[in-house]
Amino acid sequence: MSITLGQALLTRTATQAHEHATSSAPPTTVPVIEAIATGAPSLVLDQSVAADWVAGQFTDPEQQSRIRRIFRKTMIDTRRFAVDPLDPRVHAPGGKTATIQDRMQLFYRHAVPLAVDVARRALDGVDPADLGLLVFATSTGVIAPGVDAAVVEELGLPRSIARLVVNFMGCAAAMNGIRTASDFVQANPDKKAMVLCIELNSVHAVPVEDIDDAVIRSLFGDGCGAVVIGANRGEEQVEAGTIVIRDKFTHLCEGTEDGIAVGVNHDGITCELSENVPQYIYDGVAPVVGDVLRRNGLRQQDIDVWAIHPGGPKILLESARSLGLPPEASSTSWQVLGEYGNMSSVSLIFVLERIAGEAAADKPISTGVAFSFAPGVTIEGFVFDVVQASHAVVRSSRSASGRWASPLNRVRGGVERRLMDRQFE
Repeated sequence: MSITLGQALLTRTATQAHEHATSSAPPTTVPVIEAIATGAPSLVLDQSVAADWVAGQFTDPEQQSRIRRIFRKTMIDTRRFAVDPLDPRVHAPGGKTATIQDRMQLFYRHAVPLAVDVARRALDGVDPADLGLLVFATSTGVIAPGVDAAVVEELGLPRSIARLVVNFMGCAAAMNGIRTASDFVQANPDKKAMVLCIELNSVHAVPVEDIDDAVIRSLFGDGCGAVVIGANRGEEQVEAGTIVIRDKFTHLCEGTEDGIAVGVNHDGITCELSENVPQYIYDGVAPVVGDVLRRNGLRQQDIDVWAIHPGGPKILLESARSLGLPPEASSTSWQVLGEYGNMSSVSLIFVLERIAGEAAADKPISTGVAFSFAPGVTIEGFVFDVVQASHAVVRSSRSASGRWASPLNRVRGGVERRLMDRQFE
């Protein structure tokens, strides 16, 4: 079922204008997410197996118990990997630690087929000639010509397509790319843009030497996601599940440079997380989100959906606490975290795909806020509307890893209970 975007937005706007005198009419041309595709490598690693392996790298029984507790408290059940992070033959061939050059070759070899598959499914039904911009984002592979060029070649995209590569924007790279792609289609409404993110954290696995290494090993997984963004002039028909981007925001928090650091060493790409990150998130989220809501004539109670980066329990909990929300407010994010771990820039695309597939029978429009975190610490995201049909059917994910059919309310009641169980072991 489809409805006119202009009618739906004007209905929503009229309701909000009655409640908030500052509400403004929607723009004549708005960016919309027309398609989302996701995929993950086939190797599935159970979190308990990973915990036992990492604990086995230590001889102190107390340290082993601590490591197993760290893994349990991640709220992660499984993760997907391109290469086995527990196999020393991959990461230390011949007993010698792999070099950064070795890891970049490994990244490229595994990234290209996964990225091509996800991009092809995202572009299903799109005329390649209509694609004017390809934004490729990753923090786990730095090589040129890279995956972006391979996607153009493999899918036969126009050789005149503009390409933008985003490196080292961490978990917020998808938000950064969506902001850029949205600006592009508004300036070029006859063209579409694709944002393609891939993260293969497994190619950078190194020997575990201390508890900090164990924390990193407990969180990150591999995945790929793509969104196709077009421009809608307000009177065009849109399908149920279309995500309309109302506004974008980014904020570099002051005095937080130590929070998230991505770097390059001789033996791989590293990510360091400060113990201060939860406090930075708690201090920063509410003011930034409050600002953008006021700018759009919205109050927090107007938000139906929260798409928060599923980077780990502390990120989700402190984001919710900053906003005064219960943990289950971002239940879709918790679900993705449990199934895939922290896939860095890719994670929020998985969350958005599931949100787009949720039916809301009681309203034609659901309003949401999506945000993630980049080095800096930077908070980056957007305000969106999900256009819903009154009798929309929950759609299945097009993920290469399988079909998703679990309704959101399955996890809402269990999030808080699982948190209590694991945090107080």
